Amino acid sequence: MTIKELFAPSDMTVGKPWEKIVAFTIPMLIGNIAQQLYNTVDSIVIGKYVGDNALAAVGSASPILNLLLVLFVGISVGAGVMVSQYFGARQRKELSMTIGNCVTLTAISSIIIMILGAVLSRPLLEMLKTPDSIIDWCTSYLVILMVGCAGSAYYNILCGILRGLGDSISALIYLLVATVINIVLDIVFVSQFHMGVAGVAYATVIAQAISAVLCMWRLMRKTQISENEKTVFDGNYPPWPAVRYYPGDLLHGDGYRTVADQQLR
Repeated sequence: MTIKELFAPSDMTVGKPWEKIVAFTIPMLIGNIAQQLYNTVDSIVIGKYVGDNALAAVGSASPILNLLLVLFVGISVGAGVMVSQYFGARQRKELSMTIGNCVTLTAISSIIIMILGAVLSRPLLEMLKTPDSIIDWCTSYLVILMVGCAGSAYYNILCGILRGLGDSISALIYLLVATVINIVLDIVFVSQFHMGVAGVAYATVIAQAISAVLCMWRLMRKTQISENEKTVFDGNYPPWPAVRYYPGDLLHGDGYRTVADQQLR
């Protein structure tokens, strides 16, 4: 298999089912592990260079951040289902409209989370009985990640879209690149610039934004499985009536179940 074939659109209905499933699933498993490294690396670096209280502050923010991550993953599952249906049916207009809706709605939801996150971070931490000795650091860490949540939101949603197009390799590679960047920036910001808890938060936001930009770049270059090789998304976002029509579909079925199951855990 050549590099071009590896990143080309994949028709999951052609070939041996078990080979297609294994080739599609392994990058997803590796990606899920790599995504957990963001908070893990933050904890390791902050614990080594700053101290126990700073480490506790980063750890105390994890439950809230996990709820946010589960929301984005749930939406990405719904988006992936819709995209895969239109992609398999070769309905390019509907496919491009669905992707446009995902991009638009992610922007809207990110703005809402940015505003609410900045306002509600400290009250949420107080409700979780966060100790007074670390609540300031924890609030700083959480507010930065909430305000910079667009990178995480777009990465997860665009990952779902790419997977719906049969491409689980691109998302993994971009995530691994972002993970390495996050590690480097964590060390530089904390050990060299002495930015403390805020430093690891900024490093995470920058790394996630880079992974989102790479996913968008890949999506804009992704083509249909057809002779004319048209791109699956032409950048023409749908009108507002269409945006109002689709939101429920993006969390339909598996999306709702994924969010509900993970939130209860």
